Amino acid sequence: MKKLFTLFLGFALCSTMNAQTVRMLTMGLGTPGLDEPQFMGLSISPDGRYACGSLDMASGYFVADLVNNDFMFELTEDPEGAELRHVDNNGLAIGYNGPGVTYSFEGVETVLATPSDEYKYVLGEALTNDGSILVGSLVAKGYLTYAAYSKDGGEWTLLPEADEALLGEYVGTGSAAKYISGDGKVILGSIGNFGPAVLWTLGDNGEYVVDPLFSKYVIMTDEDMAAGEKTLYGLHPAGLSNNGKYALFQGTIVEGDIPMRVPVVYDVESKELTIYSEPQEIDQNGTGLLPTAIADNGTMVGIVGTQPLFESFGSFIWEAGKDQAQLLGQAFAAYDEMFGVADSIGYCLPTGMSADGRYILGYGFFIENFEDPESLAYFTTFLIDVKGTSGVESIETAGNVSVAQIYSVDGSQRARLAKGINIVRMSDGSVRKIVK
Repeated sequence: MKKLFTLFLGFALCSTMNAQTVRMLTMGLGTPGLDEPQFMGLSISPDGRYACGSLDMASGYFVADLVNNDFMFELTEDPEGAELRHVDNNGLAIGYNGPGVTYSFEGVETVLATPSDEYKYVLGEALTNDGSILVGSLVAKGYLTYAAYSKDGGEWTLLPEADEALLGEYVGTGSAAKYISGDGKVILGSIGNFGPAVLWTLGDNGEYVVDPLFSKYVIMTDEDMAAGEKTLYGLHPAGLSNNGKYALFQGTIVEGDIPMRVPVVYDVESKELTIYSEPQEIDQNGTGLLPTAIADNGTMVGIVGTQPLFESFGSFIWEAGKDQAQLLGQAFAAYDEMFGVADSIGYCLPTGMSADGRYILGYGFFIENFEDPESLAYFTTFLIDVKGTSGVESIETAGNVSVAQIYSVDGSQRARLAKGINIVRMSDGSVRKIVK
């Protein structure tokens, strides 16, 4: 049986320096990974109120209310795992728990139904600000995927495929929808799961149409190569601003004979593409930058490198209008205190930004002392408030807080957690509600 919990968020560590606040999300019950799950944040709502993600690398999922400090999660028994990939302004999140699901902050999980037996399941990816439009992929029995959307709780509808005449020598089958703007007018995805990027925009007739930007900018044929008018060898979706103005990509260019990964931004309104190929001081190894999220003003975050946790040398923020990106540790001293060493060796990943760019969400590997093999270490979700103040003081670490008493709703003391609602008083005086 799955277990559902709702608790107040604990601050395992909270540091405020240079007017920035960084906090880690933990229940405060002990060491993440031992006494409580490791929370790995994957998305923050456009208004910055909610966060969602996975537990212990897809062993379950969570949704957190960052304003009221409420936290809910579910463990999974499905061998395919579970995670929530995007959350709206009402706390409704979308992802998968075996098959695709939505999960509300009230604890209601809804399986995304396929339109026919032709498909195995729906893989949920993103939703609009009010949750009225969902996007994802219909997964066929041969595991090919087809980009689709559902509006107002209706049946999933396939998005139009790119014209084969535009694909050149690229061999691709199917498509995948990954992101949607807050108003539902722009959808970003790819041909297949790993092919070049495709953009869908909502036409005046209420139908989505393909903007085949890959055919305009990506080298797809020998003729493209010979003409020398295109510089991109790859263009893969990495994010979409909530206002639908900026589509974010990981692009591939070639410097000499060496391929380089660079951020690429497409202005959906002006139809202009910007390739951020200017050498970056923070990219000391020459690996390139991989963007992961973009705000409404064009500020983006990501990693220095090509693969999270495998080929990464730090996390960056690239403010709109600036020529150079900064490492998160350079921009936010408190972040460097928490994750400096882990971030530099690729064990951290920023995953989302609020629409206004104020909040940056991600997960990282926290360890109190990298030189001490006995030091507590775990993955945890971090939240950066770039406009934070010094009003929040440091609170006891999770390892110093324990359960003091457990009560039923009628005030009777319990020896252990029981089925239903439990009122838990912690050793630091805080009170939490746990639903088992």
